[in-house]
This record gives sequence, structure tokens and C-alpha cells, in this order.
Amino acid sequence: MPTPKERLSHLLELAARGAGERAALAGEVADLLLDWPDAYPTSMRATFESLLEKIVREMDLGARAALAPRFHGRDDVPLTLLNEFFLCAPDEMRAAILARNDAAGATDALPIDSGALLEAARSGKDFAAALARRAVLCKGAGISRATFSAIAILAGPPRPVDESFAMLAAYDRVPANGAMQLLAFWQAGSEPALEAADAA
Repeated sequence: MPTPKERLSHLLELAARGAGERAALAGEVADLLLDWPDAYPTSMRATFESLLEKIVREMDLGARAALAPRFHGRDDVPLTLLNEFFLCAPDEMRAAILARNDAAGATDALPIDSGALLEAARSGKDFAAALARRAVLCKGAGISRATFSAIAILAGPPRPVDESFAMLAAYDRVPANGAMQLLAFWQAGSEPALEAADAA
């Protein structure tokens, strides 16, 4: 069995081969983390977790979506890594990630200009679909339920009443602190993930 240092060297060599190897690299690092060898010191685990976070951040959403379910239900995985999977995780996993963020402690709402967001909703096409997928962003930014509802109504094609209520129900289910934690995480360094999700 290779030593942790040898394993890390191999993975770094694989990383140096470029973006085409990201999925394979992520798979190898995930295999290691999900079945951590007893012979490896636990102090090395954080190095591999950080490496996987960086790799996942560089992967496209499809590749992330394929990898995410492997980490569902794993309490031994750092929240920062799970946050990288949030936008493409299955619904149940997203709920679990939000719950862990919610339990992580209080954080302050991030400043956002609700009026500017409302104006963007009035003038932007396809804004409602992106907003509906991002109830977490609105809740995390401290956007009120009433403003979220107005934005959702103004920003898209007319919808049946039950669909509008479903969007509000999605907003209501999002824990405020969990959403604030995730939004702070994204703003700290994962904005390309949000841009990629909005483009998808």
C-alpha cells in the first residue's frame, strides 16, 4: 500500500494533467476519503479533503452531480466539502447540507439591495426559474418572504396558483441560518459555482 505522501504525490501528478482528468482525480480522492486506510494518519485526512474541495470547485455541475451522492449521509465529511456539492446534490442531500449549515451557529445576514433585486426581476428574462432554484440565496441574503414572492411573480411567465405556492413553500422550508451559512460560503470563494448553476 502506498504511503500517504506517495498517494498525495500521485494525486497531484494526476491533477497536473489538466481539467480533463478532474472527474478521475475526484473519484480517486473520494475513494480514499470514503474508505480511509487505518495505516494512514488521521492528520493527513484534512489535506486530502482540501484537495477534493479544490477539485470539486473546478468540476462542471454534471460531474459534481455524479459524485455528490457518494457523500450523502457522511457525517465525517467537512461541511465545506458538502457545501461544494449543494447546487447539484439530490434533494434529500441538499436538505441535510442545509441542516448542517443551520446547526453550525448563527451568522449575520449578508447585505443585499432588495430594491435592485426586485428591479432585476422586472427586467430580466428567465430570472424566475433561477430564483426559484435559489430560494436558499434569497433566504440567506435576508430577502423577506413578501419580497421573494413579489420577485418570483414579477420575474416570470404567469404560473398556476399552486405552482406559486410551491415556490413559497420551498422558501419557507429553507432554514434561515443554514441559508446564511451557505451564502457566506459561496461568497467567500465559490461564486463560479453559482454562475455555472445559473448558466445551466
